[in-house]
Amino acid sequence: MVGDNLTADIAGGRAAGLRTVWIDRGTWPGVDHQADHVVTDVLQAIEILQRHG
Repeated sequence: MVGDNLTADIAGGRAAGLRTVWIDRGTWPGVDHQADHVVTDVLQAIEILQRHG
């Protein structure tokens, strides 16, 4: 699951048993998360998907 919302995307993906990639756009400062990977843009997310797909 790739997303930029920690609640809807990352927590939802983890609840469904998926690996997660959080696109951190700086809107959740200081919030703990359980994302498997953290990136700052979509291109980085694509690189992770290509490596781990």
